[in-house]
Amino acid sequence: MDGSKLRKLRKLKDMTIEVLSEKSGFTPSYISQVERNLIEPSLTALIKICKVLNVAPYYFLDDNNNVIVTRKEERQRLIIPDSNQELEYLVPVSEEYKNKVKMCIYKYELYPGMWDNDNFSIIDSDKCVIILKGKLIVNFTDYNEIIDEGDTIYICSNVPHKLFNPSDEKTELICIISTVTN
Repeated sequence: MDGSKLRKLRKLKDMTIEVLSEKSGFTPSYISQVERNLIEPSLTALIKICKVLNVAPYYFLDDNNNVIVTRKEERQRLIIPDSNQELEYLVPVSEEYKNKVKMCIYKYELYPGMWDNDNFSIIDSDKCVIILKGKLIVNFTDYNEIIDEGDTIYICSNVPHKLFNPSDEKTELICIISTVTN
């Protein structure tokens, strides 16, 4: 257990060691030692402390990897063969984060007069496209949607589609794809 998380949470709740010790039934010395990682509380003691702080014991046992920051210079890039197009992943896609990251989010630029794909994309995931700059035609098998700067389109899984930039300027977009569930 990380005792510093106990100290931070206690202070966040504007609770003194004395108040926490009184409500949990432990001495201030005991709480202080837990916070400084000098002793490890038993599961029973941890549960009592958690009840007072209104959190699950998991909060203190978690490895604290629930926030993933991707710095601009650390973003992974994928060059699409035969098109000179590049995807810039805004969240990690490496094996290390496979079980943490539940979405694929990437920035993409579509050049004037270009399709994102020669064939229709059919993916077993929902997809959201946000137009940052420019214009986009989303081509479905039986109709087209015109999406302008600032617009968003949500495409449910397994709907055949492809993207086209009909303008004379580059279109910048962000795609968010839910992870495939098997």
